[in-house]
Amino acid sequence: KKGTELNYILDVAAESFAEKNVADVFASAKSVFVNAVMGFTPHFNEGTIALDELIDQNRSASKLYGGGDTMQELKRLLPGLYIMAIDNPMYYIFTGGGAVLKAIENGTAMGLEPINALVKKSEQDN
Repeated sequence: KKGTELNYILDVAAESFAEKNVADVFASAKSVFVNAVMGFTPHFNEGTIALDELIDQNRSASKLYGGGDTMQELKRLLPGLYIMAIDNPMYYIFTGGGAVLKAIENGTAMGLEPINALVKKSEQDN
């Protein structure tokens, strides 16, 4: 119920992404990596929707979405964006988000090389 204090966070307020400083970061980014939803799914979606729509506004950035849950929520909440992203070379959707994070954490060439290659290809295409 709106206004009830629960002592934990269920979602990021959509208005947070409208703040100029936040919006400017996303507008100027060359790459954006998303590996989670913003809210406690399936009932708290406003933050995730606001984030995904903000990321989509940056037409020149590479957009990497890691994880099956992240992919499923993009598909469920913004089906039009998801369908467009599948065939858009600026979007990369990975089903194994945990594996991508582990590769980044370990700095292994085997784990990072595919991501680096996709980002480099995207930069060359622009």
